[in-house]
Amino acid sequence: MTTTKWDAILRCQTWHVWPEPFSAQLSRVPVHYGAETSLLVDVVIDTYPPRSDPARFVEEATDRGPELPDDLLLGLHRVGDGFLKAPEDIVPLLPKAPRHARRGELDLILDFEFDEDPLPAALTEGLRDTAHEIMALLNIHSRDFLTPALPFQIRRLTDHGNANVKSIHTITVQNRQELAVDALGQPLSKIASFLLGPMNSEKFRTALELYAAHFTERQVRVRFILLVIAMEALSEASSKDQAALDLLGRWRMELDEEKTKYDDASEAYQSLDALSRELDFRGKDSIANQIRKLFADLPDVSEQESSTLQRRAVKLYHKRSTLVHDGYLPAVELRELEQEARTLVEILFRVAIARSEPPEGLRVEVSGP
Repeated sequence: MTTTKWDAILRCQTWHVWPEPFSAQLSRVPVHYGAETSLLVDVVIDTYPPRSDPARFVEEATDRGPELPDDLLLGLHRVGDGFLKAPEDIVPLLPKAPRHARRGELDLILDFEFDEDPLPAALTEGLRDTAHEIMALLNIHSRDFLTPALPFQIRRLTDHGNANVKSIHTITVQNRQELAVDALGQPLSKIASFLLGPMNSEKFRTALELYAAHFTERQVRVRFILLVIAMEALSEASSKDQAALDLLGRWRMELDEEKTKYDDASEAYQSLDALSRELDFRGKDSIANQIRKLFADLPDVSEQESSTLQRRAVKLYHKRSTLVHDGYLPAVELRELEQEARTLVEILFRVAIARSEPPEGLRVEVSGP
């Protein structure tokens, strides 16, 4: 079987002035994507001529570096790492023409061999994650501010030194509504009531900023985490049920008695003392349970619907924990989890807005055709 050669490229804009010419190679870097064995790639870092005037960020073309296209599709609305299209829209899918590197850019190139074509979606996500990880590490150790200048690209290399770019565009069909002036007055009044009311706390502002940020974030697992953290920001710390607190109290008495058997400088005493502080923490509800309680008292929601929402919220938070602590969830599952997280956090925001009472003298004026 003939092995297919590929490369994946993340082209970045630099802030610092890198030496040129400069090239570095890191061999056999593992890419984790859920398979039994990781894919080993060779990472190449190539720099291009610095900007002629580092203080001016003007576009200066070169004839260096592979020609890469932008993934922008003219005529479509970008959200996250994809685009929206209404069913009735007829738009030309015209990506921008490929270009060489510009001055002040740097390529992070992952060279690898893989037999399948097309590449599995999980591998594509794993390669993208690795490229962004390397970009982050370069920023940390060189104190630079590298940012993507072009979207992540994967190319299939041919025997004649040419390359075919494997561009994948996600286009979601979404109905478009025509909003009437008369219909906007009431929701805008509710929004104004929320903005001017006591519920518009720092917690809600943080949660809304996280929610807003996920629309422009390109990486799906970051979008998912942003949405779950938005729910976490809305949760309130509370104590466990009294039955659990009584049990913790008995454990504390036993623990305090055990501590008296050891010198306070001993390792045993220090471990027991740390366990004592952990008991204090265990007296509070888990974050998963705090998030569950956000859906326990929703207006105009039946007990059965509330229970379903609570189970969905807890399941979602546990998936977030798996991603954060294990570092991996399948790419297909992440897309579904992102949609679920958006649905749940929007429910909480809508309830908060609906509960807001208009302050005295509130006026909202709308005008239009």
